[in-house]
Amino acid sequence: MRFTLDKSPTEQIVIEDSEYKGRQLVTLRIYFLSADEEWLPTKKGVTFKREQLADVIENLQKIAAG
Repeated sequence: MRFTLDKSPTEQIVIEDSEYKGRQLVTLRIYFLSADEEWLPTKKGVTFKREQLADVIENLQKIAAG
């Protein structure tokens, strides 16, 4: 699965699940719009194990609640 959120007209936050060496992962990465109008990844981002997703969501909800 892959989802995108617009950060600005030339940047997106891409959220996707993937697998690497048998591990299920979730990645949040910043992409930018190149001169060729192609979305390319930057080095800015984070990857974590899918089993940590519930904890990440729980803590994001705490932040959202203020």
